[in-house]
Amino acid sequence: MKNILTAIFIALALFGCTNKKAQEKALLDGVIKVHDKVMGADERLMNNKILLDSMVKYNSTADIKDSVYMYLDHVNRADSAMATWMHNFDPDHTGKSDDETMAYMSNQKKQIMAIYSQLNKAITISDKYLVKMKMK
Repeated sequence: MKNILTAIFIALALFGCTNKKAQEKALLDGVIKVHDKVMGADERLMNNKILLDSMVKYNSTADIKDSVYMYLDHVNRADSAMATWMHNFDPDHTGKSDDETMAYMSNQKKQIMAIYSQLNKAITISDKYLVKMKMK
């Protein structure tokens, strides 16, 4: 009877470890999935940045330049947030506990989702402005 209980305990412990690793992988996959969406949107953001930069360079009116600078600020902040996140993200968690890894990945997913939202907002408002100014 004692051997059966020991075997059950070991099996549960191994299942728990396997389950934690599966959860960690699922969280990492979720982070990467959002990251890939952000990278796809980043191309649109950079296209808008180029158009806005050219408006500043080739337009002499102060009113338009002021407006363009406001939209460029949104674009640049979104781009900077993404670059900072990518620079700081570390998918290697060797030597860290499962709980530490899960907490880190959960936090990273929240961060990249917030960046995705920020990026989409910057794209949306700059797109509207560029359409209004007949640049798109």
